[in-house]
Amino acid sequence: MATDPASPHPDPALAEQLVELSAITGGLAHEIRNPLSTLKVNLQLLDEDWRNIEASPDAPRDSQETARRGRKRIAVLLAEAGRLERILDDFLKYVGKRDLKCAPADVAALMCDLADFYRPQAEVHGIDLRVTTPDRPLICNIDAQCVKQAVLNLLINGQQAMETGGLMEVTVSQDSSMARIDVRDHGPGIPSDTIEHIFRAYFSTKKGGTGLGLATARQIVRDHGGRIDVTSTPGCGTCLSIFLPLAKCE
Repeated sequence: MATDPASPHPDPALAEQLVELSAITGGLAHEIRNPLSTLKVNLQLLDEDWRNIEASPDAPRDSQETARRGRKRIAVLLAEAGRLERILDDFLKYVGKRDLKCAPADVAALMCDLADFYRPQAEVHGIDLRVTTPDRPLICNIDAQCVKQAVLNLLINGQQAMETGGLMEVTVSQDSSMARIDVRDHGPGIPSDTIEHIFRAYFSTKKGGTGLGLATARQIVRDHGGRIDVTSTPGCGTCLSIFLPLAKCE
């Protein structure tokens, strides 16, 4: 089992440097996004012009062929621009400061709501999503939307691992003074030489992955005073477990 240990108290000077670095890199990402959006818009307009030439019965055949080739190249450029936008979005979520709006919430009910939201996408990918919850509420003092985002990242990770579909399970239970959320896929599992790195930013074994989904999920859970564990058996699947402190009874 690989465990997400609690972070030691950082040096104040180092913490200040990290905050400054986060602000600089976040600002840089925003500055990149603006010209990238302009690039996408102009590529789309150019594609529309060439589509009109390609479809025009009055256009010379060589012009139509040139337009057809040009549109294929534009499609490649738009796909890459879209991938860059996704990378920037994930990066901004990762480095952004979270002002948690915590309130008592039933983790079991929250996971049922998330499953209802995610199930249509799971079905498109041939995944049977099943949720098991206890027969009583498990109340945690959390930012419900942030916790949903963390678990959603785990679901997406599991979906990507199960390329041919299959069973994915979400189990909510109590583990001592913690609420536990297990997200178990039945994919190929994670090799032993890889499992220690999966929460590292920009580490990804998936084609087209940004490598920030699990890193962001871990950061959200840590912000709530919790942790993430991972167990995996190659050929049998992976279980990612979130632990969140239960609210203290008044």
